[in-house]
Amino acid sequence: MKIDDAIIDKVLNNKASAEDAKAVSEWLATAEGHDYLSKRIDREVSSLTENEVEDWVPHVIPEEKMQQRFLQQITLRRRVNSYRRWWAAAVLIPFIFLCGSVWFLADKVGLFSETEYAELVVPCGEQMRVVLQDGTIVQLNSDTRLKYPKKFGIFNRTVELWGEGYFEVAKEKNRPFVVDLGDINVKVTGTKFNVKAYTAESNLWVTLDEGGVLLKDVRGKEYPLLPGESAEYNRRSGACRISRPENMEQISSWRSKGLNFHLTPLKEIVKVLERQYDVHFIIPDSALLDNRFTLSTNKVNVIDVLNDLEAVSHISFDETEEGVFRITEKE
Repeated sequence: MKIDDAIIDKVLNNKASAEDAKAVSEWLATAEGHDYLSKRIDREVSSLTENEVEDWVPHVIPEEKMQQRFLQQITLRRRVNSYRRWWAAAVLIPFIFLCGSVWFLADKVGLFSETEYAELVVPCGEQMRVVLQDGTIVQLNSDTRLKYPKKFGIFNRTVELWGEGYFEVAKEKNRPFVVDLGDINVKVTGTKFNVKAYTAESNLWVTLDEGGVLLKDVRGKEYPLLPGESAEYNRRSGACRISRPENMEQISSWRSKGLNFHLTPLKEIVKVLERQYDVHFIIPDSALLDNRFTLSTNKVNVIDVLNDLEAVSHISFDETEEGVFRITEKE
């Protein structure tokens, strides 16, 4: 919903109330507000006279060569309309919008004050779906924590994730969305992707379904991903391997409570089962952890899943107490 031009004028002229200033700042953070601001800058610049432009030009320029260059540009462009836009864009905009509106909004609204955050914690055995302020949809897997600002900034949208989540990011070209994973950031403008970054695991994975993402680690290295690609990043070594998984649906099958394992070590299967069903496993013989299994199931009861796993393997699961299973090799 567009805000009345008269109210915007009051804000930019430092004559508005704190409530109006707050409303304008929030609206300018939207895509519609960005478009309005861009058009207004163009309109204001095109309406300036040459005398008004010259009044804004600083009379002392540190470098003589720079001064001569500016004067040459002015002489060449006096006869064309683009002169106003070129010179005013270079000189006027920083004064008009930084000194005028930005500082006023910062003073009245606390635009640059400390950001307030909200935090969601998903326990083992549960999942959660959240819609953020900008319309971005995030589905969170078990044992996951998401930290996000209650209100996104004007120029960026940043959240922090520990665990696994599937993001459907609302498209905003001028305000990128960033998922901070600690060791690496995932930057997008509008896309769908899966992130798996559990703190207890040395590797994290980013898998892109649609759009484009750019991964950037703490060393400044960047790794762009295309749809259908998956990045596996090792927190310890800093190595990043990009591949094209054969079955993309398998990676985010957790969203529909499904399980898909393909030649997966038992130690990895156990981690997934403990998170997704909030159970615990006792494994006396650690050698069993390296055995690999293949299983695909949509069953929601952990007992049914373990029965399926027993049917395709040489191991058995015995419930010693509620939610606790002992894993042994079949005799």
